[in-house]
Amino acid sequence: MTIDSALLGLIAPLLPEIEARTGAGDAALGLALAAYAVPIAVLSLPLGRAADAVGRRALLVAGLLIVAIGSVLMALSDSIGILMAARAVQGVGSAASWISALALVSDTAPPGHRGEALGVALGATSAGSIAGPALGGVTAQLLSFEAPFLILCGLALALLVAALAVLPHEGARTTSAVPALPAIIRSTRSGIGAWAAAIMFGGACSLGLVEVVAPLDLNARLGLSSAAIGLLFAASIAVDAALSPLGGRWGDRRGRRSPAVTGLAVTAASVLALAVLPGVSGTAVALGIYGAGFSLMMAASVPWLDEAFPGRERGLAYGVLNLVYAAGYAIGPILGGLLLAVGDADLAYGLAAVALAVGALGLTIRSRGLAAMTRVPRKSEATPEPERCRR
Repeated sequence: MTIDSALLGLIAPLLPEIEARTGAGDAALGLALAAYAVPIAVLSLPLGRAADAVGRRALLVAGLLIVAIGSVLMALSDSIGILMAARAVQGVGSAASWISALALVSDTAPPGHRGEALGVALGATSAGSIAGPALGGVTAQLLSFEAPFLILCGLALALLVAALAVLPHEGARTTSAVPALPAIIRSTRSGIGAWAAAIMFGGACSLGLVEVVAPLDLNARLGLSSAAIGLLFAASIAVDAALSPLGGRWGDRRGRRSPAVTGLAVTAASVLALAVLPGVSGTAVALGIYGAGFSLMMAASVPWLDEAFPGRERGLAYGVLNLVYAAGYAIGPILGGLLLAVGDADLAYGLAAVALAVGALGLTIRSRGLAAMTRVPRKSEATPEPERCRR
């Protein structure tokens, strides 16, 4: 999962060199970046179903192999067309390995500790978000343009070998007889499923908005450089990574509702703080608070969505998670750009804060009806492992 998240930011510091190598313009470079996300959005649900049908191990191995192939293609790319194709290949592999890895973490988590285990996995994802741009920029400068992609290929292949050696072979699985779409509707119409999907979408949307609005605002208002802005966001992500396991443990012990409401409220306060706290120190505090709130939202909503699906549809659950998050993360930047065009950064921050606060209030009002559904099961009541049949 660290590799999957590193793939997102690895290419960012290399864009100037890619522009020089390929002669591509800004629009073409944007399309090349988007090529990574398109297969994730299109294939998340089929890959989730595949994780339930063929097993986590097989899909994880296939995903890591595809990531390695895509990374080699990136290293060899000398035209924008090849680069787009390579990013798309990486996107396919990332979707497959990310879905299967999360499902595997959920499958193997001790009873009563699923949220904490998923929190650790989410923390690893955040760590990859920090490491990706650093790996890309530093190794390309010290070694060569090809170096970061070849290093990533080597890491993916090493993990592939480790997965083959450590993970046991899985027998044939008995998948749900319910088609994917009715299964998704059934699970997301439940109280916890609907709230988990809504929180995940809102969190991803707010993140996309902040990642567009804040850098432009900080540059215009404070004259901060790209490096300074990057360090501020890296600190926010570090807070997210550190708190994810703690948020998951809180949900395991006290129920998912409390960290979910707290996360929504804290994130709303942090976005408002971006508008009112002055100077670089105020921005650092606001982004640190944002990292804490976002961490709690994800640490609550990911296991919540997992628990809305039966055990043998857990792969499908993470396919839905991938799709919902990708949709929110795509819409957020668009909203941010539109709000900047018609108003200013304070307008964008204010509307985002209101939306998140309304979500926190709505979840609080619904708390009585959700109380029974958010109770963490005892060991004897834990969700059974997916049924298997012998060959």
